[in-house]
Amino acid sequence: MPICHEMLDLRKRPVECCNDLSERAMWSKHSTTIWRANHFLGSSTFYPVYRYQDYYSYSPLSLILFKGGLRVNPHAAEKTSSSNFFFWPGSDTIDKDIVRIGGPPKPGFSIVDADTFARRLAEAMCEDIAAIEADHSNFTNIILCGGKDSLNLTLLPWRNPVMVASAPPNYDLVKTFMTDNKLSYDVIRLDDNDDSLLESEILVNCCRNNLEHCRWGPHLKKISQAYDGKIIFWKGQAADILTTPYWKTFAYKRSPWLKLLRRGLGNTISNRVFKYFFEENNIAQRRVFKGLWSVVAMWQGAHVSIVRELTNALVLSGYHGPAVQKIWSQVDLKRAVQNDIRPIVGRHLHGEEVVYPSTNPGPSPSKIREGLSDLQPFLKALRSAGIAVYE
Repeated sequence: MPICHEMLDLRKRPVECCNDLSERAMWSKHSTTIWRANHFLGSSTFYPVYRYQDYYSYSPLSLILFKGGLRVNPHAAEKTSSSNFFFWPGSDTIDKDIVRIGGPPKPGFSIVDADTFARRLAEAMCEDIAAIEADHSNFTNIILCGGKDSLNLTLLPWRNPVMVASAPPNYDLVKTFMTDNKLSYDVIRLDDNDDSLLESEILVNCCRNNLEHCRWGPHLKKISQAYDGKIIFWKGQAADILTTPYWKTFAYKRSPWLKLLRRGLGNTISNRVFKYFFEENNIAQRRVFKGLWSVVAMWQGAHVSIVRELTNALVLSGYHGPAVQKIWSQVDLKRAVQNDIRPIVGRHLHGEEVVYPSTNPGPSPSKIREGLSDLQPFLKALRSAGIAVYE
């Protein structure tokens, strides 16, 4: 498992100094690894922003290298070493000196019908990708496709070249989607049988995610290298939580009251109490937005930065640009999202009804990454790379 030494060269890259820094500045171009700033503007709600003193990065590994070693955070180390570890939800990290900054987005209640929400969401997505493409006029867009969220990204009015990448079991479904909707994009089949970068994956992960669910990194890196890094990977992260009735289930799972209610009142009564207090009083929507921070940002947002660092290319979500985030903050889920509105979004983007796959199967966990996500493999990789560890 050789280390990708170009990652360790991050410590040699110049630090960009500025007075004010924002999430957008860090996540709109891929030219800087570490920033030094007097102030951080706003609050990151999805894309990772890590801080060490007055230094900021999308990569905790970069900050560990910059400061000269790891000071192990025993709290994070214990949690990430548990047998059921999936992702680390805390704002602290595996390093005592490094924290993740940001917080949950604030919900709003002004968009109250499905068609208005779908139309404004489609418009905002178009606005966001236009801004990125304007700053990357000689880049190629690579859309990573699986279900409806990412398939709708292929319907956007892209100006730069576009290719689509997908992996089994969704690959054939994505190809059929292209044919059914008269789209001419080439579809790359992603493979995940390459273990040559496992140690690099361990390093960039920094014990944030269970790597069994972080697939295709080596293949994506090869694609990036083939384009000399002049590509942008696009993902359709977490849109289903805010565009389908799944938001109700998501809020339900986030409720600490529910277990107590079930114990004391039973499922039927507790479900009625939950429906009244949560669905009728907007508590559910507030819990959804808290969950977007504590679950979605910590898992899918962190994965975006892992792929960014592993491939040395910008990786973005089509559903977390500035314009789209404004729409998220205005929607009343209770009134606007009682059904799946993604087909309406697709119709606004495509100009006609969209034909979607009837299923959305998921890939199996990666066997070659089994047991590589906790503290000990990480410490071994750091020491192998000559990086100091202080336990």
